[in-house]
Amino acid sequence: MANGKKLLRLSGILIVLAGVLGFHMEALSMVGTPQENGNKRPDLIMIDTIAAQEELELPAVVFLHDTHTKAMAEQGKDCAACHQKNEGTVSYKFKRLEGGTPKQLKEIYHNGCISCHAADAEAGKKTGPQVGECRSCHMNDPEIKAERAPAGMENILHYRHWDSRLIAKDAGQDTNCGACHHVYNNLDKKLEYVKGQEENCSVCHTAEPKGAVKLTTSEAYHGQCVSCHLEMQTAKAEKTGPVDCAGCHGVMQAADIQEDNAAVLKKMEGKLPRLPRNQPDAVLLTAPVQDNVAVKATMNTVAFNHKAHEGYTDSCSSCHHDTMNKSCSSCHTVRGSKDGGFVTLDKAMHKADSTRSCVGCHAVKQKDPKCAGCHELMPKNTIQSQETCAVCHNGPASTSSEPIKMDASAKAAIASKLIMERPESPVLVAEKDIPEFVTINVLESEYKASKLPHRKIIMSMVEGMKGDAMANAFHSTPLTVCGSCHHNSPASATPPSCASCHGGKVQDGRPALKAAYHGQCMTCHDAMNIKKPASTDCTACHAKK
Repeated sequence: MANGKKLLRLSGILIVLAGVLGFHMEALSMVGTPQENGNKRPDLIMIDTIAAQEELELPAVVFLHDTHTKAMAEQGKDCAACHQKNEGTVSYKFKRLEGGTPKQLKEIYHNGCISCHAADAEAGKKTGPQVGECRSCHMNDPEIKAERAPAGMENILHYRHWDSRLIAKDAGQDTNCGACHHVYNNLDKKLEYVKGQEENCSVCHTAEPKGAVKLTTSEAYHGQCVSCHLEMQTAKAEKTGPVDCAGCHGVMQAADIQEDNAAVLKKMEGKLPRLPRNQPDAVLLTAPVQDNVAVKATMNTVAFNHKAHEGYTDSCSSCHHDTMNKSCSSCHTVRGSKDGGFVTLDKAMHKADSTRSCVGCHAVKQKDPKCAGCHELMPKNTIQSQETCAVCHNGPASTSSEPIKMDASAKAAIASKLIMERPESPVLVAEKDIPEFVTINVLESEYKASKLPHRKIIMSMVEGMKGDAMANAFHSTPLTVCGSCHHNSPASATPPSCASCHGGKVQDGRPALKAAYHGQCMTCHDAMNIKKPASTDCTACHAKK
C-alpha cells in the first residue's frame, strides 16, 4: 500500500515535471526558429540591463527581437508598442527614454512583457511565458546564440543616402546631410545641423556617453537609422532600408546588401561622385608645432593626394578614425601627445601592421595578386632606402627648427605641383634590353634545363601596374621591378646569377640554390594565383629526362 502511494506521488511529480519541461520547450519554439546558420541568429538580445547596477538574481533574459516585431506586425502594431519616441527618434530602451533603478527596471520589464503575453493568451493567441514561468525567459545557457554580420556605412552606401531624392534636403541647402548629422548647441541646448561639421556618429556617441550626450554608439545608430527607415516605410516610399535586425545584421541579408551596392557601383563604372564637404584636393604634410614649440623635421615634407585617396578607402573614418575635423598631426605629434594616445606622427604614418597608417594601408594593397608575386617574398620591417622614402618625402625640406611658414593655399599649390609630376606609368628599361628567355641549367640532372620566359613575366607584371598610381609612383626607376628576384645586390641591368650567393648548401641563413629557385618561383605562382603551370607540376617547368 505504502509502495503504491509512493508510486502515485512519483507519477504525479513526473507528470508535473513533463508539463514544465514541455512548456519550456514550447516557449523556446514560440520565440522563433533560428532562420540562418543553425542555432545562430542576428536578433538575439540578452537582456541584462540591471547588471550594470547590481548582481543579477537570475540569468539574463533570452529575447529574440525579430520574432517579436513580426508578432506585433501581425497584430497591426509597430515599434511604438514597446518603444517610446524622443524628438522623432525611436528610443533604444524598452518602455522608457531614460534609465532607472534596478527595482524600476524590473517592474518595467515584467509588467511590459508579461501583460502583453497575458493579453494575447486571453485572446487565444500564441504567446510567450506567463507569471511564474521565470526560467522560460531567464536561461543560463540558451541553445540559440547571437551571430551578427557587421553593418557599416561604407562610401557606396553613404552615397546612396546623400544622393537619395527620397531624403529631404536641408533648409536652404542642396544637400540632405542634416537628416543624419548634427551637433549639440550648448547655448540653445538642442541639436542642430552645421554644414561642413559632419562627423561620424561615434565621435560623440561613445560606449560610455558623457555630458550632454545620452546615447551610446549602438543606441544612436539604431535610433537614427531605424526611425528614418520606419518613416519611409509608413510613407510608402518606393525604397527604404531594413527595420528588423536580420535586415542589416543577417549573414545572408548583409551579403545581399553588399551585392546590391556592388551592382550600383558597377553601373557607375566604379567611381563615386565626390563627397560635398569642402575637403582639400591636395595637402602638404609638414611637422606640426607642439606645446607652442616648433619641432625640427628630420624628413622632407609629403605631398598627399587627398582627392585620390577618397576613392581608395571604404569611408572617411578609414584614416580619420577619431574625428574628421582634425588632421592627423593635430593629435599625432612628432614627440607624441595624450590626444593621440602618445602615438607619434612617425608611427601614425609608418606603422606597418596598422591599416590606419599610410605604410600599413599600402601593405594591404601589396597583397593583391597582381602585386603579391614580388612583395610576398620581400622581407618585412626592414630599413627602407633613401630612394624609397623619397617617393613620398620629396617636398620642400624644413631646414631649420621652424616649420614651413606658408599659408594653406601656398602649401596646397606646392602639393598639387608635386603630385602632377609623379609618373603615370612604371619606369622600365627598354623592352629590347630585357632578355626574352633565361635558361636555368646549373642544377640539371634528373630533369632537363628550365627555360624561363623572362621578358614575358616582366611585361605581364608591368601590365598589371597600369592605372595604379601607387605602383607607378614606387616603380619609378628602370630597375625597381627587377629587385624582387634579383635581390640583395646592387641594381643592375646585368645582375649576378643566383648561384653567386646561393650555393649547394645552406650558408649564413641563405637557402641552398635549389631551395632558392623553387622558393622564389613557387611562392610567386601561389601568391599570384597562377594556375598554369601549377607550382607543384615539376615537368611543366623542366621536362623529365
